[in-house]
Amino acid sequence: MEQKAITQEVRLWTRDFVVITLISLFTFIGFQMLLPTLPVYARHLGGSDTAAGLVVGIFTFSAVIIRPFTGHFLDVYGRKGILLVGLLIFTASVLAYIWSPSLLILLVFRFIHGFGWGLTSTASSTVATDVIPKSRLGEGMGYYGLSGTISMALAPALGLYIIKYFNFNVMFLLSAGMLTLAIILALT
Repeated sequence: MEQKAITQEVRLWTRDFVVITLISLFTFIGFQMLLPTLPVYARHLGGSDTAAGLVVGIFTFSAVIIRPFTGHFLDVYGRKGILLVGLLIFTASVLAYIWSPSLLILLVFRFIHGFGWGLTSTASSTVATDVIPKSRLGEGMGYYGLSGTISMALAPALGLYIIKYFNFNVMFLLSAGMLTLAIILALT
């Protein structure tokens, strides 16, 4: 009974919690739009099905490489700085896709993009655990996690819709726009 009273007294929906959840939502939307569309873009640049798979794989590889270091960076350099660096790398990589003249250049940008994703996703989750009251951590992480789930439900279809009725550049710009919103929020 006493635990329940304590839980009700501690506010979960603080300004910081709402901001980091929105940062995560916009970041995941920008990310999830690219998942089904970048393999199509790789084929558009003349790549094979194998090359399209490599576009996905190289991103994951670089994200895995950076994650062990990200935790250390967060503790040494601070959460906000690493989050912003990750978001800037992420956004610059997405914009760079517009100017990819070949599959090889796309793979280079995609490798760099993975570093941005590894930094951003790790930093935002760490910030979330910092701002959620410890007595409501499970509940708070559940709500925070909805940002990824909602974007996973909507953004891939949005990305495919945009490349069908517009073009890849519009999709890259919209993805970068979502990330720009996340950067603006991170600056607060």
